[in-house]
Amino acid sequence: MRYAIVSLNVGRPTVHHLGGQEIKTGFIKKPTHQPHYLSITGFEEDGQADLKNHGGEEKALLLYPKDHYPFWEEKYQRDFSYPAFGENITIDGLTERDLYIGDVFQLGEAEIQVSQPRQPCYKIAKVHDIQDMPAVLTETGYSGYYFRVLKEGIVEPTDQLIKVKEDPQQVTPVDVFHCLFQDRKNRERMEQYLQIEALAPNVKRSLTKRIEKLG
Repeated sequence: MRYAIVSLNVGRPTVHHLGGQEIKTGFIKKPTHQPHYLSITGFEEDGQADLKNHGGEEKALLLYPKDHYPFWEEKYQRDFSYPAFGENITIDGLTERDLYIGDVFQLGEAEIQVSQPRQPCYKIAKVHDIQDMPAVLTETGYSGYYFRVLKEGIVEPTDQLIKVKEDPQQVTPVDVFHCLFQDRKNRERMEQYLQIEALAPNVKRSLTKRIEKLG
């Protein structure tokens, strides 16, 4: 399976005036038409301001489906240009329901693996000045998803995302997202997801803590 890159996007953290506040963020990225080196922690020309909640090896690369853009434009009656959701890659035809945690893809010279769903962030509301946007994102599961980098290399904007290995457990990012934010007391699902080798450690810690609280 091959999927087209609609937009390749990078941006270093900068200070923006958002909602009456000065906020330093790497959320606001710009499309690039140049090749970029994808390292173990992401594109060299990219970065995050809040390294506690963003970035790192388990969130090296954020993809967001082009397929969701019409929903947001209809919902809020406005245009959203790529990359409106802070994604490194806007991808065509590959939503959170169309791939599995642990799937491995070729991306240019690099090799990447699905690690976790993206979790809602207040900065989406700040950047677009739409206060209920994180809530709608949580309700729909239109969150995007992260990859870790298994093999570094050059990525061109004209490259395609090519699936090379499918995870046998077949748990999608939206399955995990739903468990984290909606089906929050389903011990059976949480215990199942803890067995997924490729699921990011930070998500496993969240699930483990929740199970412990259930007693």
